[in-house]
Amino acid sequence: MQTVKAKKVKDEIVGVITAGGFLQYATPEMREQATSMKGRVVALKPKSKKASRLIDHHRKFFALLNLGFQYWSPDVSLISEPENYIAHETARKFCELAGMESMYESHGVEIANLVLSSIKKKREGHCDPEAYKCPDNYRYQVMIEAGFYDLELLPNGGAIKRPWSIAFDNMDQEQFEKIYKGCFNVIWNKSLFQVFNDESEMQNAIYQHMEFL
Repeated sequence: MQTVKAKKVKDEIVGVITAGGFLQYATPEMREQATSMKGRVVALKPKSKKASRLIDHHRKFFALLNLGFQYWSPDVSLISEPENYIAHETARKFCELAGMESMYESHGVEIANLVLSSIKKKREGHCDPEAYKCPDNYRYQVMIEAGFYDLELLPNGGAIKRPWSIAFDNMDQEQFEKIYKGCFNVIWNKSLFQVFNDESEMQNAIYQHMEFL
């Protein structure tokens, strides 16, 4: 999926002004963020009606993520895609220079995998997959797997995928609906198809989660 450059992340607290002038926050995280700002002077900036997003859909998106997060077991890859590519390309090139290109399939692949396995084993002693399990990491993974990310090239020649910011100023309702649908499909296909009988049942569970946001 081809992506475009998303706007940079902005810290913002979004909500709806209710009767009596109270603010209904879009997510529990925003409520906690506001609580941590106790004593600070802030200014409310009304969102433009022209390209506004539906606050309920924003809450629905986080309810979807919360539902998927309950059934998520982090599969932390200790070997990066560039490392895997380099190991196998090195083995392939070695066989080629030795004048035995066919040896890559019979021996080169095994050698590359042995090297990668050794690196992975060393890293396992310093990695706790459960420590990786947090809502932000889950959202990042789902966004990336759905194709909503920027590919940032590093000075050393590598690259990292950075998920788009879903801040209200970054996209309109139509764009946000595409993100919701893409993430819904990823979460359904990766895990929740094993939990619910169909997508309608999953949607009902999402609405139930919205009651706690």
